[in-house]
Amino acid sequence: MPSPALTKFSDRMLEVKRLHALCTSQDADYRIKKENYERDSALLRGAHVLLCSHIEGFFEDLIDDIVGVYDKIVKRTYDLPGEIRAHQIIRAFSDWESKDPTKRWALAKALHAHPLLSDDDKPDNCLDAELHTSGFANPGSGEIEALFKTVGLVNVWDMFIAIEPDKVVKSAIDAIVNRRNQIAHGKVDATVTLGDAEIYVDRVERVAVVFDIIVTNELNTRTKVTDCWSEMNK
Repeated sequence: MPSPALTKFSDRMLEVKRLHALCTSQDADYRIKKENYERDSALLRGAHVLLCSHIEGFFEDLIDDIVGVYDKIVKRTYDLPGEIRAHQIIRAFSDWESKDPTKRWALAKALHAHPLLSDDDKPDNCLDAELHTSGFANPGSGEIEALFKTVGLVNVWDMFIAIEPDKVVKSAIDAIVNRRNQIAHGKVDATVTLGDAEIYVDRVERVAVVFDIIVTNELNTRTKVTDCWSEMNK
């Protein structure tokens, strides 16, 4: 059973494909291509920026799913990945740099009472996925790796290569984000051909599937269930 994030991502990708479908066919006569060049260029640039938004949304949704599984299935804080506990506590108290002693004292008391400091029973609905995804934007491979470290998936790209050894698939993420940044910053010669756009979609969909496999296997192993996504629906 796929994660909710992968299911949603598949639906989102239809938007990108619909924009591609509005472009002149690659097999069309060159005169028709020339006539429609400006329109097709605008469509493809817009579709590329949208593709990046959906990539970002997929990874944020996948983190939401991971945190949701741990929040529902895990009953003791001791059984949570240490990275999640650390990130939940430290990020929740990111205002510690305040020089106001009253505010620092209030933070110290709240930290002392934080439910994830204890190894005992975990309260229901105590994890906040936004503490992990806040600030995650236009993600390249480095940002993605850093994001997954916060939920206990260290060296996630090594896990990725073990499933999908074609490094071209992984490198597509950085290529797509780099091209998106060029477009978003008004670089007029940052074009995307229809052929390139379709290849990008294929590779991104493969990336999403592989990450879904990684996350599903990790969650099933850590929570000791057969299908974590089915457990979420109970």
